[in-house]
Amino acid sequence: MTDATLLHVRDLDVTYRRSRRRGGDVHAVRGVDLTVGRGETVGLVGESGSGKSTIGSAVLGLVPVTGGSIAFDGADITHGTRAERRLLARRMQVVFQDPYGSMNPAHTVGDTLAEALRHNLGLPADAIRERVLRALDDVGLPPGAAHRHPAAFSGGQRQRIAIARALVMEPDFVVCDEAVSALDLSVQAQVLNLLARLKRTRGLSYLFISHDLSVVRYLSDTIVVLYAGRVVERGPATLVADSPAHPYTRALLAAAPVPDPVAQRRRRAERRTAAAATPATDRVSEGCAFTPRCPYAREICWTARPDLVQRDGVAVACHRRDEIAAGTATLPDGRTTADAT
Repeated sequence: MTDATLLHVRDLDVTYRRSRRRGGDVHAVRGVDLTVGRGETVGLVGESGSGKSTIGSAVLGLVPVTGGSIAFDGADITHGTRAERRLLARRMQVVFQDPYGSMNPAHTVGDTLAEALRHNLGLPADAIRERVLRALDDVGLPPGAAHRHPAAFSGGQRQRIAIARALVMEPDFVVCDEAVSALDLSVQAQVLNLLARLKRTRGLSYLFISHDLSVVRYLSDTIVVLYAGRVVERGPATLVADSPAHPYTRALLAAAPVPDPVAQRRRRAERRTAAAATPATDRVSEGCAFTPRCPYAREICWTARPDLVQRDGVAVACHRRDEIAAGTATLPDGRTTADAT
């Protein structure tokens, strides 16, 4: 870990304890490593249940860590006490998917933004008012918004208020957990542009969590792809999103609509090929967790878990990485990757 590293997660495990009657323990995150540098955005992408939100919650201290460690600015915060987490809130904030659900509808926006300043920092009224107005201005809302209630705003405006609530603490690091997924496309683009601008003007670092690879690609410097609680691909955003190496990352990319009709037809064809080629089996994989859904799976994929190997700047956990990249990986019907796409 260097001085430029703000967040360092190493070999993180998170297990939700459940009784046998309820199906037993759930291993949500297994052996995850990631770092977020100062002024950097790291995107966590994966389907629902992949473990991405659990990682964000573990970093924020909202769920207990089973194994591994989390360090923030060089200090171990893996099992921080409530008092330590309260101090940490001055530098680490979060923006959730549903801003309205995390606001008291009986309080004005100004009261909502000022609450953390009063309880965590004990600032005088004038300083609180100054911070609140600055935060509202930074997210594009007028000073009068402080005197209105959350119900008076649209979904996009409420998300701006949620971002302002994070900003009033003047943090270094913000976890964005599906922060734009509930917004329509035009508003989503506005909020993404806002987050990008705040990153530049305030020097923020983000852990940006989303199921949408195209959204993560827009804002992130580095992308980490998760499947079944493990990292399957990690690297610069341009490389991971534009030339995915892992079959799961390729599936995420193929699922995203694009405005180009030719490219869209190609993506539909790739999804159909993957669905048709996926072997029907009841075997439980001891190797790669993606094996039952992977059209390129071979016997080794069932029996040996692939290591996360870095090459050409991208780390990938796949036995057939080189063949897929070269377009020579064969499907069960004998076609190659290049033929299928």
